[in-house]
Amino acid sequence: MPRRNVTAQPAQKIERIFLSFTEAQEFLNISHQTLYKLMAEGLESHKIGKKRVFLKEDLVNWIKTH
Repeated sequence: MPRRNVTAQPAQKIERIFLSFTEAQEFLNISHQTLYKLMAEGLESHKIGKKRVFLKEDLVNWIKTH
C-alpha cells in the first residue's frame, strides 16, 4: 500500500476566556489580598475543580464600572 504524504496542519491557537487567580492578579496589577477584597465586594469568580478562575470579560467590566 503506498504511503500518503501527510502534511502537518498548524495547530490552531485556542484563546482562553478565563484567567487563573495569579493571572487575574497580574492582569489587574494588584496583590492577592486586593483580589480577595474585590471578590468580597462583588467581583465574580468561578471554580473549576479546586481552581478559582475569572472571566476576562468580568475583569474588564469591573474596571469599567469601578
